Amino acid sequence: MSPRKSFDQRLNQLRSTILSMSELVTQEMTTAMTALTQKDVALAQEVFALDEQVNAMRYQNERTALLLISTQQPMARDARFILASLFMNVILERMGDKAKSIAKAIPHILLRPNLTIPAELEQMATTGQQMLRDAMRAYAAEDVALALKVANADDEVDQLFGETFFSVLARLAKTKKPDKVEAIYELMRVARDLERFGDYATDLAERVDFMITGQLADMNVDEWEKNTPESSIPNPNPDPES
Repeated sequence: MSPRKSFDQRLNQLRSTILSMSELVTQEMTTAMTALTQKDVALAQEVFALDEQVNAMRYQNERTALLLISTQQPMARDARFILASLFMNVILERMGDKAKSIAKAIPHILLRPNLTIPAELEQMATTGQQMLRDAMRAYAAEDVALALKVANADDEVDQLFGETFFSVLARLAKTKKPDKVEAIYELMRVARDLERFGDYATDLAERVDFMITGQLADMNVDEWEKNTPESSIPNPNPDPES
């Protein structure tokens, strides 16, 4: 086998494992949202197991990418592909962390078992997962137009986040019961996790654009992110593991 053919095989292997990792992240988020809507703590535990698999794949992909860089000294397009894959690998792991964070919120939400889960959260999750799938399709097909579609879809997630944020604030204002305050606040954290999930999908699309064009630029300016930084959301019950 020629050196070039062997190198191409390793590149294809890296692409394949990155795509497999994205499918695992999608499954993790699906499981987390099902556990949330059903308020199922046992199902939430499955999210943690899936997240361990995602983390393991991250380190496997890092080893593959770094080996290709150190032994093959790739140039131009091949180098961009490896670097983009390496960054996407980290982003996917962070997306999995957001699914895990949602699963961790469920026991707190169960402090008020009859608490209604806003429909906007499911819409945000559905849109975010489609963004992830489209970003990975763009990666596999090297399709800049599809990557741009992902960035445009983030506006919908941001709008849903804004609606959820203010509706949850209104619910908080109507109660003084500590257990209910904590449960409602967790809904705000879930919304924030889903908003970040969409942002990460946009980050994936930007890396695809870089891989193809060599240019790395913001594809979508997040006005909510600029005007409402994460640190401005008060947290009555900090969780350093989230």
